[in-house]
Amino acid sequence: MASDLQPQPPHDYAPGAIIAEVDLRQLRYFVTVAEELHFSRAAARLHLAQSALSAQIRALEAEIGGPLFIRSTRRVTLTPAGEALLADGRAILVSVDACLDRVRALARGEGSTLAIGCLGPVPGEILAPLLARFGARYPDVRVSIRSFDFSDTVEGLRQRRADLAFLYAPLHEPDLVLTPLLREQRVVVVPRTHRLAERSVLYPADLDGEVFVTQPSSAPQEWRDFWMLVDELGHRPPVSPYIGEKLEEWLHLIGRGEGIDTCPAIISRYYAWPEVRFIPLAGAAPSTLVLAHHRESREPLIEPFTALAVEVAQTAGRSAAYAGAGV
Repeated sequence: MASDLQPQPPHDYAPGAIIAEVDLRQLRYFVTVAEELHFSRAAARLHLAQSALSAQIRALEAEIGGPLFIRSTRRVTLTPAGEALLADGRAILVSVDACLDRVRALARGEGSTLAIGCLGPVPGEILAPLLARFGARYPDVRVSIRSFDFSDTVEGLRQRRADLAFLYAPLHEPDLVLTPLLREQRVVVVPRTHRLAERSVLYPADLDGEVFVTQPSSAPQEWRDFWMLVDELGHRPPVSPYIGEKLEEWLHLIGRGEGIDTCPAIISRYYAWPEVRFIPLAGAAPSTLVLAHHRESREPLIEPFTALAVEVAQTAGRSAAYAGAGV
């Protein structure tokens, strides 16, 4: 055993400055010895051999550059440096343990919240079973559903108003990750008084020259062009000066005769809007429902929720004769 007259570390010793260089395991060993002030009891508490514990403490003292304990044949006491390190070390270990507990709880889905944005209705064939299955796997996660307006198409995720969102492609946004789920035929939305309102099916050529009611400029241009059939028509059609910020506003504008537009067929199933007619659109690309999240999001539940959504969508696609999940 070393004598009580061991050299002391310099007076400018600053434990906070050297903790970044210290192995957390060694710090935990040190705190245990400092609390017990007895190497045998500390070794038993840590389930270590006393020789191994002593070696770890000596390595820590070598790293620091001075002794942390005064060892004698009768007792073990802390040096001033050891007392200072004990105060900081306890606080650091409490903080580290609390952080690990939070991360582990999040990884297990305990006590966390997941916000899901929806641009329009999401097929019941997906949403209801998805939430049921996710809730069964993560019973302590609170899932909130938030209705997105057209202006939230990408901004809702960028501004973190939701962790994930059900949107419709195309969206060529490098900061968003898109997972395709389902494809569905589009329909044309026209006023009931429109010249084409009694048709049983429409083609893009039938709509050439029509005025379209489009969405706000905050929605990506390629997304608005898709619904206005720019690729099929070969040009951008005329647009109404009135903009539909919300789905209901958009339907109201079409119903009062401001123009026409296309949309996923699911809108016709969820909105019984008396002033408009929904007519199947042939000869045009179908709509694709995607689940999107921001590329920089660190929410650990995004991955399992997305994987489960793909599983549910595949089942729904087979039962509803959808075209599949590829884009």
